[in-house]
Amino acid sequence: MDKRQWVVYLIRCSDESLYCGITNNLKNRLAVHNSGKGAKYTRSRRPVELVGVSSEMTKSDALKLEYRVKQVSASKKNFELTKGEEKMTMNLRKELKAVNKDLKALSKKVDKMITAVDKLGKAKATKAKPVKKTAAKAKPVKKVAAQKALVKKIAVKKPAARKPVKLTAADTVFGFIKRYRKGVDVSTLMEKTGFNRKKIYNNVKVLKKQGKIKSVRKGVYVNA
Repeated sequence: MDKRQWVVYLIRCSDESLYCGITNNLKNRLAVHNSGKGAKYTRSRRPVELVGVSSEMTKSDALKLEYRVKQVSASKKNFELTKGEEKMTMNLRKELKAVNKDLKALSKKVDKMITAVDKLGKAKATKAKPVKKTAAKAKPVKKVAAQKALVKKIAVKKPAARKPVKLTAADTVFGFIKRYRKGVDVSTLMEKTGFNRKKIYNNVKVLKKQGKIKSVRKGVYVNA
């Protein structure tokens, strides 16, 4: 089992005084201090904040280091902490300056790129020749008039609408007989035409005389 898990810590109290201690669970120890259940010294000086911590070591080494830290005067401790904070601040400022310098250099590069793109666009616009619109040549008036006259001559006249031819009763009967290749009887003709039996027989006689139909058998007729 690794025994090097103890650290020495330094915390600043609410009255700006410092407290030094050891622990093998720093996070929990700080919570105990701030809850008022820690050391008697820190109970009335809450809240506390961590300002320094050592590397991990054995409990024996941690106790020895704690003793040495407690022998140092409070003013010297504050001086060392302030010195450390100033050093950190200086380092942070240097880093920020370096970042700012890089940003300025990047900004200059972007400006140069934008200028180059603008110049390229202007150069292309100058090279492109404007397209001249050529006005359509007006045709001579005489030629136009002659063309119109020619169009009128060759224009196709619309055929006159034919008047619908009225079908006779015989035509109606003949039209239905033609539809049945094997023949159609009188009853079917009556049903299709709406004529009575006498009218069917009269028109059948007319169609027989004209040679348009013939009898297959009694009462059944086909196209001749």
